[in-house]
Amino acid sequence: MSIQTEISRIQGARDTLRTKAVELKISAGTEKLDELAEDYNGIVNQGSVSAQVKEGETYTIPKGYHDGTGTVSGVAGGGSYTLQSKQATPTKKPQQITPDEGYYGLSDVTVQAIPAQYQDTSSVTATEDDVLTGKVIVTADGSVTPGTMPNNGTVSKTLDAASPSYTVPKGYHSGSGTVKLVTEEKTVTPTKSSQPITPTAGKVLSKVTVNAIPANYVDTTDGTATAPDMLSGKTAYAGGEKVTGSMPNNGALNGSINGLSGTSYSIPAGYTTGGKVSLTGDIESALADI
Repeated sequence: MSIQTEISRIQGARDTLRTKAVELKISAGTEKLDELAEDYNGIVNQGSVSAQVKEGETYTIPKGYHDGTGTVSGVAGGGSYTLQSKQATPTKKPQQITPDEGYYGLSDVTVQAIPAQYQDTSSVTATEDDVLTGKVIVTADGSVTPGTMPNNGTVSKTLDAASPSYTVPKGYHSGSGTVKLVTEEKTVTPTKSSQPITPTAGKVLSKVTVNAIPANYVDTTDGTATAPDMLSGKTAYAGGEKVTGSMPNNGALNGSINGLSGTSYSIPAGYTTGGKVSLTGDIESALADI
């Protein structure tokens, strides 16, 4: 047998002794075993006690144990020995049941059942944390205890970018509150500068539609032109960058070659709209003299 089983057995025996001690009115029902032993040891063994009572007399039954063979009898004398039958309903406090005026004594007393509103609460497991504030329960030890659970009622919350989460408070909720997101869709067209797309206050973005790059924007990554390849003052985009031309604009070029003193004409670098290079007349005169 385990120690716990033995302890439980002893506790059961103790509780039985307590119950009987309360019935005998020698204990309050809360004593330990050694105290109960003293209470029971204090019971006087009265054995068989007998007495005769005349009309108008009383007999005090001595405190203690009686073996059940004694008798208390009335002595005839012409008096009335009318006895009364009574009923009693259990209450939270002890009751002394006595005969009404005009009765010599009690023939019997019927003790009714414990009223329905009185319950055995020893199996109660709820504590103040389990009960709404403002409400009360009777705990397992019979104590009247007010609840401490917060009553949050209907709690509603709308989440957004600034408040992306909600901490549900401890306590009771009515079940009709909501935690929700209000969504919206937005559309944006690409520009030369970056654009932060943010939701309207109190909402979150469910979708952002980015339109195609406008037609006037062209992918210039395959451009190979550099500044010397373009006329001065002209601009273009190549390789993702803006290029300003540096090629000189020479316009129309016209020149001559003096056959007696030179044999060539140097064309300057740059763009030309066209022109003419010709021999000077002195070479023709010189040829005529030959």
